[in-house]
Amino acid sequence: MAQEEGYIDVSFAQDGGVLKKILKEAPEGASGPPPNGNEVEAHYTGTLVSDGSKFDSSRDRGKPFKFTIGQGMVIKGWEEGFASMKVGEHAMLKVRYDYAYGETGSPPKIPAKADLYFDVELLGFKEKPKERWQMTTEERLAQANKLKEEGTELFKKQLFLEATSKYEDAASYAVDEGISGDDIPDDERPLYISCWS
Repeated sequence: MAQEEGYIDVSFAQDGGVLKKILKEAPEGASGPPPNGNEVEAHYTGTLVSDGSKFDSSRDRGKPFKFTIGQGMVIKGWEEGFASMKVGEHAMLKVRYDYAYGETGSPPKIPAKADLYFDVELLGFKEKPKERWQMTTEERLAQANKLKEEGTELFKKQLFLEATSKYEDAASYAVDEGISGDDIPDDERPLYISCWS
C-alpha cells in the first residue's frame, strides 16, 4: 500500500499495513496509548478505499464502540492503529486488506482483498475490570460492597430502579457462583442478605 501524503506507518512490522494521518491532535497531556488488556472506547466510520462507500459507523448508531485492545477482538489494523493513539486524538487509518478482512473480505459490504479507511477517534480507555470468576473472595466481596454503596446512593436520590439494579449486581458478587440458600458461607451471608433487604 503506497504511503500517501501526511500518513505515517504505525504497523508494528513497519510494512505499511496500517497508515495513520492525524486529523486532530490529542490535547496536551492526554493519556495513551492504551495498553494491551484495556477496554478502549472509540468512534469510527469505515469506508472502502476503492470507491469511498461507507460500510459501518458507530457515529451513525450514536453509540461509541468498545473493545479490549490486544485480545484479537477486532481486526489487526485496529489493534495496531489504536495502539498508536492518545485520548482525544482524531485520525484516519488506512488499513491494508491483510490487516483488515483478508482474502475473503466480509460480504456483502466489504469485498475480497479490500483496503479500508477508518475515520477514528479515541474517546477513552480504562483497565478492564476482572470478571467475577477471576476475582479472589476478597476482591469479590469488595466489589459487592462497592456496588451496594452505589445502590444506596441511588436510593437516597430516589432513583429506585437504578438502585435495585445495583443491589442485584451487589448480591451476585456477594457469594461465589453456584452457591445459594443454606450453602452461603456464614461470613458472606450478612452482605448477601443486606443486598436484598
